[in-house]
Amino acid sequence: MTEDWTITGDYVEACNCDVACQCLWMEPPDENRCIFSSAWHITDGQYGDIDLSGLHAALIARGEEGVLLDPDTAWHVVLLIDEEADDDQQAALEDIYLGRAGGIFAAAADTHVESAEVATAPFSFTGDGAEFSVEIGDSVSMDVVGKRGFNEDLGTVAPHPFNESTEMKTGKSTTATVSYNDEFSWDVSENNAFLCDFKLANA
Repeated sequence: MTEDWTITGDYVEACNCDVACQCLWMEPPDENRCIFSSAWHITDGQYGDIDLSGLHAALIARGEEGVLLDPDTAWHVVLLIDEEADDDQQAALEDIYLGRAGGIFAAAADTHVESAEVATAPFSFTGDGAEFSVEIGDSVSMDVVGKRGFNEDLGTVAPHPFNESTEMKTGKSTTATVSYNDEFSWDVSENNAFLCDFKLANA
């Protein structure tokens, strides 16, 4: 039976687009393909009676040609789970992020995900709301900084699916590399990034 779940914390994403990801407005991405890494630091989380607080998860993904959010675009993903998670916590995070437990990830899985792989890794996730550094084993490295406008406020974009408010802060990566395997290997440093305090749930 699907458990109710809620997770809140910090989110970081880095992709290959030069400026804010055009896929949010259903426009083709740079090079007509999307590759991205995204990571969640869960400061407070529950899956039924399983506590997920303090754990991490990440998705690295590549889309086929075209707009990533177009219903006809297939995604190939790798889910990386914090090696600190015990068996129950790992199973819960798999249920959430692979879409088996409802919420936005279920919509993504049902519509887009053509292949998915799961692995565990050590996570280092540090930041202060406007600047983050993420290291996930030898597979993912992201350093991102929020971009400020003429009034010195951090820029924002909406709608973005990975936050209950649909709003994200705009940023830029100084480092954004993935080296998981031959199919998931890229360097898109110095390109678009998003960051936010996120809240997600299945109800």
